[in-house]
Amino acid sequence: MSKRYLPRPDETVLDPDRGPSTSSRKHAKLIPVKEHKDRSKTRAGARELDEAVEAAPGLTRQRRDRERAMPRDLTSDPPHPVMDRRLPEPDAIRTPLSSRQRKARSVTKRATQDRLAQTEYAAVAHAITDQDHWTRVNNALSDAMGDAQELDDDTRTEVQRLDRAIQKYERQGNRGHVVYANVEMPQAINYTSVATFVSSRLSPGEEVALDRYTGSAHTLHEIEPDNDRAGRVVAFEIQTRRGMYLGRSDGVDDTTHLLPRGLQLRVVGSHHARYKRPDGTIGTRYVVQLTDTDPTN
Repeated sequence: MSKRYLPRPDETVLDPDRGPSTSSRKHAKLIPVKEHKDRSKTRAGARELDEAVEAAPGLTRQRRDRERAMPRDLTSDPPHPVMDRRLPEPDAIRTPLSSRQRKARSVTKRATQDRLAQTEYAAVAHAITDQDHWTRVNNALSDAMGDAQELDDDTRTEVQRLDRAIQKYERQGNRGHVVYANVEMPQAINYTSVATFVSSRLSPGEEVALDRYTGSAHTLHEIEPDNDRAGRVVAFEIQTRRGMYLGRSDGVDDTTHLLPRGLQLRVVGSHHARYKRPDGTIGTRYVVQLTDTDPTN
């Protein structure tokens, strides 16, 4: 098979999270339709088991969380609608996150860090600083369709510590987020075909499962991809209340945001979008807009 051959949409489904990933880039993969259906069915079964765990009598909250496949969503409605960020219009110019927004998220981050157990703090640090560890854990999650109960004991323990750290931020937080993550399309795609390919494979209403943790940022200029001469890396623009802000409050160009495993997103649309860099110059990226449809919400 030529590497330039692309199967027809009725033969394969684009899974943006199936290929190996780093904290700065996911690799999308075309998988057979049957495999996609089987993986979706397995995820649905895991969520049904989570419902059974929640309904089981006599279990402590700690035991329920330990027995769950997917982490609970502990977000709540923002106290004011303006704090629940929405996806930009297609013709809007995306701008850097304001100083006020960064400071507000940093306050929540510091309050969360004060409440983390040492093992939870270490799990976050290990995940974001050790790329080999990030890859190993996320590959295991992808193979398990995000189900922590299918992992070996050591990996499950590490994953659930990271889950708890993210949940503590979600419990403290009261803001919505629009975050950006890089996703590299299959090798046969380049800048001349990326828009046609993505719009046909990720059409509005399609659901996307992210079994792995996702490294993201609140600004598009921070995720400008290196080594993308072919132009196959697109940006996922995700509206969600989930995840944990790890960026700075001000002075340093860092709005890193860690999204939890087990997310389910719905595609809103895709288009070329303009964004402003801190120096005032304008860049353009092909973005796929998605919104959080996590059924545990």
